[in-house]
Amino acid sequence: MKTIINKQLLHKILREVFLCKFFLVTSVLITFSITASAQKTNNIAIGYLENYEKLPKIKLEQTTEAEYNKYKISGKPDLLKIKETETHFTLPTKVKKIKLKKTNGALNDFDGYEYLGYYPKLKMYAITDNSIADNLTFSTFVLIDSLTAQDYSIVSIGDGAVETPIQSINSNYLLYYYNRPYRGDGCFIGLLAINKNGRPQHRFKEKMSFNFESKGFSVEGIKWVDDKSFIAKTYVTKIVDNKSVKEFSFYKAIIN
Repeated sequence: MKTIINKQLLHKILREVFLCKFFLVTSVLITFSITASAQKTNNIAIGYLENYEKLPKIKLEQTTEAEYNKYKISGKPDLLKIKETETHFTLPTKVKKIKLKKTNGALNDFDGYEYLGYYPKLKMYAITDNSIADNLTFSTFVLIDSLTAQDYSIVSIGDGAVETPIQSINSNYLLYYYNRPYRGDGCFIGLLAINKNGRPQHRFKEKMSFNFESKGFSVEGIKWVDDKSFIAKTYVTKIVDNKSVKEFSFYKAIIN
């Protein structure tokens, strides 16, 4: 005995089968998207201005160029050799290998990352995360733990990344600065306390800051004197004979 199926009924059955498959695939994709999104939100941001505003301010006292020159620049990341190609570089960690696309200014490709080095005492890589939108470039300084692969970004008060931070002599602090563009001379100096054995959320904590909004000075460089003090080389920009000239001053700060 032959079973005859009405064409409309057949179309209905096929449509329901298609919809079941569609919703199954869609749910899988949504689950994957949520998982990927969760992985991307693993970053810990530190150095928020609102946190610094609640804390003590860095007090600067004028000193001399001779004193500044007595000390060496220290605490910068080492240029540890890593595996890289023309388009990517790889950061090995104990958890996984992190492969990142390079920023390529020669090709006007500003979306990517730049490798800055490795802090051996912190056991962390230093990179910048760079992007471009509406013809404006943006970048963020990022630390990546070579043991856990946890990454930390230092919040900037502007579109660009903060200058590469320097560790204090005993690696109790991380010191950095950012010069304000487009507003004349002005700068921000941030000091993070390092908890070497702390959990990721408490590894770094805002300690003190200095915020010179505008018409002040910019920072040329910073040197640690010891683990409790540093000297900043600063400048103001002046026009002399129709040329832009830097006039330098030097300031010492004590960490309380």
